[in-house]
Amino acid sequence: MSVMPPAEQAAHPGRPIAPPLMFKPPAWEWSGFGEIGWWTRAGTPWREILLGPDGLRLEEWRAAGRVETIKSGPHRIVYRIDLPEGAVFLKHYLIPNRRAKWRQWFRRGKGRNEGKRSQRLAATGVPTIWPVALGEQRKRNFLFENYLVTLEIADSTPLDEFVTEKLPDWPEPERSRMRQRVAMALGKMTARLHDAGFLHVDFHPGNILVRFPTPDEPELVMIDLDALRLRREVDWKTARQNLALLNHFFWVRSSRTDRLRFLEHYRRHRKGPVRDIHKAAGQIESATRTWAERLWRRWGRRCRGTNKYFEVISGGSTWGVASRELDAETSRQIVADPESPFRDPCARVLKDSRTTKVVETTMLVGGRPSAVIYKRFNRKKWLDPILNLFRPSRAWRSWQAAQDLVSRGIPTPRNLAYIERRPHGNGPIVRLLTHETYLATVKEEPALDLWTYAHEVLATMPMEARRARIRRLTTSLAGLIRSLHDRSLSHRDLKCANILIRTDRIEDSDELSLIDLVGVRLRHPLPRGRRVQNLARLAISLGSVPGATRTDALRFLRLYLPWGLSPLSDWKSFWRSIERVMSAKRSRNHRRGRPLS
Repeated sequence: MSVMPPAEQAAHPGRPIAPPLMFKPPAWEWSGFGEIGWWTRAGTPWREILLGPDGLRLEEWRAAGRVETIKSGPHRIVYRIDLPEGAVFLKHYLIPNRRAKWRQWFRRGKGRNEGKRSQRLAATGVPTIWPVALGEQRKRNFLFENYLVTLEIADSTPLDEFVTEKLPDWPEPERSRMRQRVAMALGKMTARLHDAGFLHVDFHPGNILVRFPTPDEPELVMIDLDALRLRREVDWKTARQNLALLNHFFWVRSSRTDRLRFLEHYRRHRKGPVRDIHKAAGQIESATRTWAERLWRRWGRRCRGTNKYFEVISGGSTWGVASRELDAETSRQIVADPESPFRDPCARVLKDSRTTKVVETTMLVGGRPSAVIYKRFNRKKWLDPILNLFRPSRAWRSWQAAQDLVSRGIPTPRNLAYIERRPHGNGPIVRLLTHETYLATVKEEPALDLWTYAHEVLATMPMEARRARIRRLTTSLAGLIRSLHDRSLSHRDLKCANILIRTDRIEDSDELSLIDLVGVRLRHPLPRGRRVQNLARLAISLGSVPGATRTDALRFLRLYLPWGLSPLSDWKSFWRSIERVMSAKRSRNHRRGRPLS
């Protein structure tokens, strides 16, 4: 059913949920204000509330401090307006280019489309938005900018925000019970959509709201209806792609059991066409992976240029890319003078070697002072600037790797800035040479690297507590490395010193993240040899952990290799391969006189 407010239901007890004709008399009234005409619901006070002598009262509300901008972009601005009669949302659809203008003329306005689709969607029993006004700007009868006003859906939260931010704070067993009920409600709603011929081409939890009419039963509300498409029939091939679009969000945030529960309820409420649920689940997972890989690679390219997340800054002989989280003035300052953070009297030197210099300093991030790790990558050889013409520099590899990790949901400190300094001189080749490069990232606080934690914290614990902590840490570490490899990433320098553990939440869970990302590579599918090399490197590093045993190593490997996805004897071949690589690594380091770490 449509989300009709109680006041509307009381005023029109016999009226259907949506009028027979959307934005047409007698259910709607029209008012003209120059080029902009407004349709408002007849028999309601919304015309007097929303419209004044000059049209929409937006500037009046803005002056009174009632307007909050929720989203702002070149194609659409969304406002929340807090009125005495109740909060409303105003979507202002813009016409930034010729393509958008032609779209409006041939496909009607986005506001009108959303209103009409809300009427059709409500008829299927899916809760959705409740429009109260539509505004359209017309010149010589051609449609330009348009507006849609809808009532706020009270006590609701976007489903993605609920799943990632609110639900984890619920106590058990209420959290598990609610997670299951949300999966069932989502399966039921999706089945209704597809049975009615609807496909949401932007189908993700951010376009679904969740609220609780009763404490134990979630109700899902569909929004952003301009992306909703109506077809004569949604067959399984089309539904599978749409389910993969939705599954992409939950694929890295929920268990296979919850995703299967969703699919079971989808099949139960769908009139056909799913028969073999396990085959269907495999098809959806495969389609999700294909879609996710394409999406991840697109997200991974964001850090290379100017967009809503990053900004390219040039400063004479320097060039850089900075996150928009970093204060704009700070970004320009460090790009103009990359050495300035090292001269800060408050900076604390963490490392100063032939290859790198690392300091901890403070910068404005997200509007507040935050601890930042600032690193300079020195030239290891005189040939490095020339080699960087043909390969990415170490700093750029770390910068790109962090973006790839974040895009794939692998925890790592956030990127803030990448800077490269070129020599002064004439000639096109000289101007292309990169001498020093710099990297700034947010510092994880409070956190210790795994090597320090193992030797300074674990080593001081009583034996029984230490064994319990090692078993739990083994599970978390196996999950992290399995996720890393499942998402087409490898880390050739995967050792304890390059893994951080949060120390403020350690009693509840082990939160691990990866640092020092020069050795991270992206390749799909990830070859077995790279997996083995990563695991061997980690096994050597874990060999010095006080209290760790070969049983822990075997437990790690069995958790890394899921039982249901590999033959039961598969772990033996991995074990032997890892042993061979470890032996070769020890021999190589011994010949070169390098210690193992």
